[in-house]
Amino acid sequence: MRSVIAPRWKLALIGLVAGAMSGLFGIGGGVVIVPALVAWCRRDQRQAVATSFLALGPLALAGVVGYALHGQVDVLIAVPLAAGSMIGAWIGAALLSRAPLAFLRWLFAVVALATAAKLAFDPGMAPGEVDHEWWRLALLLPVGVLIGVLAALTGIGGGAVMVPVMQLGFHVPAALAKGTSLLVILPTSALGGWRNLRNGNGSLRDAAWIGGSGVVATVATSQWAVVMDQTLSDVLFGCLLVFVAVRTIWGDLRKLVSRGKAPSES
Repeated sequence: MRSVIAPRWKLALIGLVAGAMSGLFGIGGGVVIVPALVAWCRRDQRQAVATSFLALGPLALAGVVGYALHGQVDVLIAVPLAAGSMIGAWIGAALLSRAPLAFLRWLFAVVALATAAKLAFDPGMAPGEVDHEWWRLALLLPVGVLIGVLAALTGIGGGAVMVPVMQLGFHVPAALAKGTSLLVILPTSALGGWRNLRNGNGSLRDAAWIGGSGVVATVATSQWAVVMDQTLSDVLFGCLLVFVAVRTIWGDLRKLVSRGKAPSES
């Protein structure tokens, strides 16, 4: 059966919102794209994730440009993270066709809620001195692999994990962590997107509309992010993640509640 063709205005709106989130938080925009494609465009989780991965490329590129204008990109940290993420994206894209859809939805929700909890308990983290010791940078390689696998399976681009890792483990200031995260997402999304297309997953048309519509919003909001109060940024991001996580698994939660009520009603 042919998939339903999504209206262009819906894809453009998804791109605008995803681009705004990408520029503000350095997350790539997948936290918006995946649930929106499922809820608005009637895509299943697997196709939504694959399409999101394709759309992240132009959004990440626009975000990198926006943050780089203010010197908020750390290439030395990005290189090992990107190398590991590309390996992980290759592995994750291969697993995407085999992973159960319910597992993908709940994995996405757990990651989003865990990140939201971190932001709620520790908003506005104070930055320290960025450390570029070789052994610390080497540790980012396996971290990047895990992030790449997670990104390929959930379509979130890995930014929701990378930004806290850089802030907690490397004392990277928030704006610098966001810009660096988007630089890592750029090659990771390209590799994962190409692999997904080879596996027959994702829509290049939908991704082009989403990515193309969101680039201006990404550049614009990245200019605000470099001067935005970090506590406010963390609180807003946490609220967004909670909403998206609940929306993603809402259908599963309703089924669980229905099953729980069934015995008493029979």
